[in-house]
Amino acid sequence: MIKNIIFDIDGTLVETSEDIIDSLNASLMNFGFKKKINFTKFKKVANKGSIHMIKEVLGKNNKKEKEINNFFLKYYETNICNKSKLKRNVLDFLKFCKKKKIKLFISTNKLEKNAKLLLMKLKILHFFDFVAGSDTFNYKKPNILHLKNLNKSCNFKKNETIFIGDTEVDSKTAENYNIKFVLIKNGYTTLRTKQINYNFCISNYDELRSILKEKI
Repeated sequence: MIKNIIFDIDGTLVETSEDIIDSLNASLMNFGFKKKINFTKFKKVANKGSIHMIKEVLGKNNKKEKEINNFFLKYYETNICNKSKLKRNVLDFLKFCKKKKIKLFISTNKLEKNAKLLLMKLKILHFFDFVAGSDTFNYKKPNILHLKNLNKSCNFKKNETIFIGDTEVDSKTAENYNIKFVLIKNGYTTLRTKQINYNFCISNYDELRSILKEKI
């Protein structure tokens, strides 16, 4: 029986791509770079945090990456929920989980404060028992110590826990910690569904509700 669910945020609970892309392009423009990213490019760089995105866009030897990242984080914090919206049926699923007394946690490579701010603006922060960002612990996804530290804080059993995400980073995180993984289709990744390891694969959260009732 599943008593705990760990969620990624970007592309899993929330469609955040437009706000992230707008913030990254504004940051690049502020430092005089003409390069811009669109959604196709975004999917190639999106799943390991902002400094990784900037390195991939500008090249790993760019000397302004830290300055750009600092600007990006401040700009994004101010514009974090201009266009972002919950994925289909998320709110109903969260209500369902709370009714069933399933504990809910966040594991994201966003900064913790930005993760909480976004969830607050979308009015779903109160559903979650703990929010673990890239800076909450000394390790971020997919490092096994990220979930180990989350478990120390929340005390959940592996066989009663599933991880829900949309990318290979989330899949690897669950695999490293030996918990079941549910893949959200059409996430922020360039890999095809069959290239990502998962236990269950869904298109929307109504399907996940059925899986929880019937298969897990």
